[in-house]
Amino acid sequence: MNAPASLSETLRGRLAEGQPVDAVLEGWALLDSTLTHDPAAFAEALGEAARLDTGAGFAAIAPEGSLGAAVISPTGALAQADPQFIKWFGDPTDIPAFRRLVRLAQKQGQASGLVETEDGGVIAACAAVETLALRWPLSEASRAQLLLPGRRVALLGFAPSRVSDLAQRAAQAFGFTPLEARLAEALLDAPNLNEAAERIGVGRETAREALKKAMRKAGARRSPDLVRRMMDLMSGMGAPIGDVEAVLRALFGATPAEAKAAARFAEGLTAREVAAALGVKEATVRGQLKAVFAKTGVNKAKDLVRLTVEAGALTAFTEASETVVEPVDLEGRPRVISLEGGRRVAFVDYGPKGGRPVVVFHGYSTGRILPITFVALLHRAGYRPLAVQRPGFGLSDPAPTPESHLATQADDLIAVLTALKLRKVDVMVRDGSTAAGLAFAARYGDRIGRGLLMNPRAPRHIERSQLSLIGAVSRSMLKHPELITPLGEMLRRQTRTDLLTRTVRKSMEAAPADKAATDDPLILARVMRDARGMSARTIAGWAAEMAVYALGWTLPEHIGGDRWNILFCDGLQWPVQVEHWRAAFPDAPITFIKDAGFLAYYTHPLEVIAALEG
Repeated sequence: MNAPASLSETLRGRLAEGQPVDAVLEGWALLDSTLTHDPAAFAEALGEAARLDTGAGFAAIAPEGSLGAAVISPTGALAQADPQFIKWFGDPTDIPAFRRLVRLAQKQGQASGLVETEDGGVIAACAAVETLALRWPLSEASRAQLLLPGRRVALLGFAPSRVSDLAQRAAQAFGFTPLEARLAEALLDAPNLNEAAERIGVGRETAREALKKAMRKAGARRSPDLVRRMMDLMSGMGAPIGDVEAVLRALFGATPAEAKAAARFAEGLTAREVAAALGVKEATVRGQLKAVFAKTGVNKAKDLVRLTVEAGALTAFTEASETVVEPVDLEGRPRVISLEGGRRVAFVDYGPKGGRPVVVFHGYSTGRILPITFVALLHRAGYRPLAVQRPGFGLSDPAPTPESHLATQADDLIAVLTALKLRKVDVMVRDGSTAAGLAFAARYGDRIGRGLLMNPRAPRHIERSQLSLIGAVSRSMLKHPELITPLGEMLRRQTRTDLLTRTVRKSMEAAPADKAATDDPLILARVMRDARGMSARTIAGWAAEMAVYALGWTLPEHIGGDRWNILFCDGLQWPVQVEHWRAAFPDAPITFIKDAGFLAYYTHPLEVIAALEG
């Protein structure tokens, strides 16, 4: 059989198999020639790959402890149930709503709905036959039951609002005081502020003041908006949270008009304000809200928010190709600050508070979380590492426009420093973050002490001779910026464990040290976890920063900072770029690490720290 004539044909073939990323991994050497001779066909195939259903290769991320599962035997009896499931529901065969979901799943494969809990609450749940449920995040016991002979049905409930540890982590991320954290958690399911105050043992006025402060820190306008922002952090990364209208229509049968009115009511507007916003009568809105409350079983705006977030996330988990359970990170303190206009900036503060602060810029796909050994060595050297997620990466909201990305990320970093009461920081700027790091240095140079450029990415006009998958993709995006967004979206939808494993290993095979690192199962797992979280919600940050280079970014004229050093990892083969940076920073010492590559934080942490210190 003849080989495909171009990468376009290979991409289409792999698209039919649901694994288009493999076409790029296997045929990256053909990328330059394909875009020279067949650009339209490749663009068309890539566009189709970017629209591929998430059930084909997308891995959603669920927080640990938020799910409970059970298995129903062929005879309709309870065959197995997780402790969390039993805590919420008891025996599901005694619950009419579960019996209905099981019947529907047996007929149509999968069904979702609301189920009443042991304490009278309501939780979003899903039922599916074994062939569909095996891709769910099930315990080994549940999975073993599904694999037994006979037609079995799995049940899955999702309720992060009932997991105190998740609520406390979200509260800590917003910087709530202990009182504010307890109140915010109580508001997740208390019918009103009075009962929430009584539940935590404080008076109404004390609770009201605590609520005002918590809303200000979270950037919330009203209590339903606070619940939404808490739930957003507690619900993992199955899909972008917040499209209440879509969830109400798809899962609860609300009409478009009902969903539109209820979504605005869930934002904290009164019925009169909703009517004014939609240009209808208040009586019409009240009728629509009454219908939605009947369909969802709740009667408060904040309960509607909680339920739609949980139901929407559960749908994403059950429809994804794979759902990965995100463990609790014991090292580092995740934080989120809210800016004027509602934008959110996320970062991890690894402490200690008295250490010399160093902002460790992440790359295009990794660096959201730092290697444990690297953090420990930074601590030993007296540093306080901070990993700030730039706009459109991880949990940070995108910039208002792609064109404002560099300025926005610089301003975001200043907001983080202000929140932490830090006047000056050192910075470690690596590969894909070069433009962002130098934009910060140009805009706020007086806030930088030492600066390290590690494997800095040069402007577009500098020749790129690196012969690797990343090198080929980088050159192609510079020449064809119209392909940046579809390529990024395709990669975002191909994060199932087997696909992402191949992507990471192929991307890291150029440098010997990187290749050896990804052969270590623990390092590979952490890198994959990092990469998934970086773009699980959006590729807006990746696309904006790739476009910066494609559109002709050049070094800022004035770059601040007390002192800069440059570090090159020899495993990446950067001969021409070294001379460019030597000319741009004539006073900066240049260091080389033999065989190292993109994962130098993992493979050569001591050498990286030494390069920062010069």
